[in-house]
Amino acid sequence: MTVDKHEPLRGAIHDTIDIGLVLLDGDRRIVGWNAWMEIASGLSGAAVRGRRLDEVFPDAPVRLSTAVAEALEFGASSLITHSLHPAVFPLRTRAGKPLIQDISVRAVGSRPTLQCLLQVLDVTVMAGRERILRDRQNARYDAVVGSAPDAILTFDAEGNIQAANPAASREFGYPVEALIGRSMGLLLADTAEWDSAFGRILGGKTLSRPIELTAQRKNGSSSYLEASASSWQSEGRIFVTAILRDVTERRMAVEALRRLNQTLERRVAQSTADRNRMWTLSTDVMMVASLDGTISSINPAWTQLLGWKEADLLGANVLDFVVPDERSRLESELQALSRGTAPKLVELGMRTAGGASRRIEWSAVAADDLLQAVGRDVTAEREAEEALRKAEEALRHSQKMEAIGQLTGGIAHDFNNMLTAIIGSMEVLKRRIRAGRYDDVQSFMDGAIGAANRAASLTHRLLAFARRQPLDPKAVDVNQLIRGMEDLLRRTLGEAIRLSVDLAPEGWTALTDAHQLENAILNLAINARDAMPNGGTLSIGTARETLSHKLRFGQEEIEAGDYVVVCVGDTGVGMSEETLKKVFEPFFTTKPIGQGTGLGLSMIYGFAKQSRGHVRIESTEGSGTIFRLYLPLYLGSVEARVAAPAREVAAGAGETVLVIEDDSAVRLIISDVLRDLGYACIEASDGQSALPMLTSNTPLDLLITDVGLPGLNGRQVAEIARRHRPDLKILFVTGYAEHATGQAPFLEAGMEMVTKPFALDALALKIRQMIQR
Repeated sequence: MTVDKHEPLRGAIHDTIDIGLVLLDGDRRIVGWNAWMEIASGLSGAAVRGRRLDEVFPDAPVRLSTAVAEALEFGASSLITHSLHPAVFPLRTRAGKPLIQDISVRAVGSRPTLQCLLQVLDVTVMAGRERILRDRQNARYDAVVGSAPDAILTFDAEGNIQAANPAASREFGYPVEALIGRSMGLLLADTAEWDSAFGRILGGKTLSRPIELTAQRKNGSSSYLEASASSWQSEGRIFVTAILRDVTERRMAVEALRRLNQTLERRVAQSTADRNRMWTLSTDVMMVASLDGTISSINPAWTQLLGWKEADLLGANVLDFVVPDERSRLESELQALSRGTAPKLVELGMRTAGGASRRIEWSAVAADDLLQAVGRDVTAEREAEEALRKAEEALRHSQKMEAIGQLTGGIAHDFNNMLTAIIGSMEVLKRRIRAGRYDDVQSFMDGAIGAANRAASLTHRLLAFARRQPLDPKAVDVNQLIRGMEDLLRRTLGEAIRLSVDLAPEGWTALTDAHQLENAILNLAINARDAMPNGGTLSIGTARETLSHKLRFGQEEIEAGDYVVVCVGDTGVGMSEETLKKVFEPFFTTKPIGQGTGLGLSMIYGFAKQSRGHVRIESTEGSGTIFRLYLPLYLGSVEARVAAPAREVAAGAGETVLVIEDDSAVRLIISDVLRDLGYACIEASDGQSALPMLTSNTPLDLLITDVGLPGLNGRQVAEIARRHRPDLKILFVTGYAEHATGQAPFLEAGMEMVTKPFALDALALKIRQMIQR
């Protein structure tokens, strides 16, 4: 084996030289590793020799691997600079800081023993100086570019954006970071002009003048840009910086001025022609007159609308063509215009050539000692307004009559039931007394008194709705009143409904009638119970509310002031918007016939209004209802309330009569009279419970049924009965006035009707006549 006598000297030189040397064989294994590399990497030569470079530095960039491959395969040399790859190897300076390096890669030797030499140069100090200098330059550059009003973009040689200033972001609508790496294709409607200029700049040419581009912003809008650009180099790379100035306003102004100059003459001519055409064709009357009213020019509409010819008008005074009653008004308006007051609309009656008049609405202005006026014919509008006013008046009257009809019909229904019970009870009592039978007179007296009391309650509710009931307003502790009602409310609601009472800790006092307030809360609780057939929660609470100004809810208003608010809420079925509109109407109810008078909420509404308060409802179908009862707050000390007092007929011969009546008092009277007269009487409280009897084989001579029954009404029951007993005689009893007035289509053969209240003798005679017929 031959030993190179210069090998020790070469090794000593390698170890003393102030750069790192790494020698790789053809398999990229380390065969040379000088002392500088041992110090910088912390790895000894013995530890790394024979190992592949990518094993020692697995995180080295791909660029190094490519450079080594090119050196070993093609003998090519490469330089990897710190500007793009500041730390190819994880090396440290003697001070222990990261070592910034430039690496030269070159081939050494010849094939087949070609090797690759890596020379690692420490440029940490130089890079630091460069960075400081670059930071200063960049700071100055950023200050200028960042504050520039024009968009400034820097492109690489491929045309991709490398830098953009804030003005570019504002111009194009994209964040700066969204612009980096994108081409001008993102920002321009058409890139042909830019591509041509960019190619010339990369070829070393300069733009002799700015080019015009059309920008396409992120929001889709366009703008016009004036672009100038130049190229520069850094570290062997070519960049192009472009300054883009928004010239949209200037472009638009120039274009507008050009168009204006082109069309000015034509527009003047067109304007003159249009004005003349408008003067001639307008259906509005136009005139020019002196300030004293002397007419100097008129348009053809005077003849078409008022019948006056031009010869009649020119030189005449406009006052002569105004109806006499309004001439003084026109004179005052002319005087005001001559003093320079602002123009305004004046409506006048203008005489026609045929002796009639039309309403003309004038708009006039005084200029250059002349009066210029335009008048629009509003005769048809005024006639339509008058017709509408009369129609509205007729509608209001119709609605009023309908409301009165609804009110009286509801009152008649309830009072007829009560009067029937009262009158019938008294007639039975007369017969009992006449016959010396006193054993059951108490029940009839109780029935009469009960019916009378219900009538009194009905009148009380009507008075409440009409806000005419006699109230006894006192200072009432609302919390205390509600606590006193809790047991009553729980019994009323039943076990399926939970009562939740949440009263304000302060015991607010309201100025109200305690008895009526109890009634109102009880009514609301009963309504809530009926709205929760499957159970739920009734919540009652109190609060104080101060209204600084008048509030409006729909058609209702709550005056400003301090109020005690009683809230009653349920988790029931709620109400539709249509129901909410009618909820306070008297006798409006969503309950089945016989299960509600429809006066409860109207009474509460009347009570609240009479107490200078208000009722507010919030409800949604399926989500429950909340009633808020506003009562005036009373700041004085607390107090306390009242109540109120009251011949022989045709006999039967054992015939069987079925009586269907939901009012127990009325049913008692009718059935008792029938039994007294010698009839066999069967009773039913509603149509459903009567069906088994009607569909059975039990002999029946007569059916007496109320029309307004809960569930199946009387007419429906009669139809079912006739299907099973076609010849059954039927006597309808009703308290509804609408049923009495509509008998003809309602009654068929073998049917009769009596209305409540009725005399028992008359009822007996009617029954006898129907059975014998």
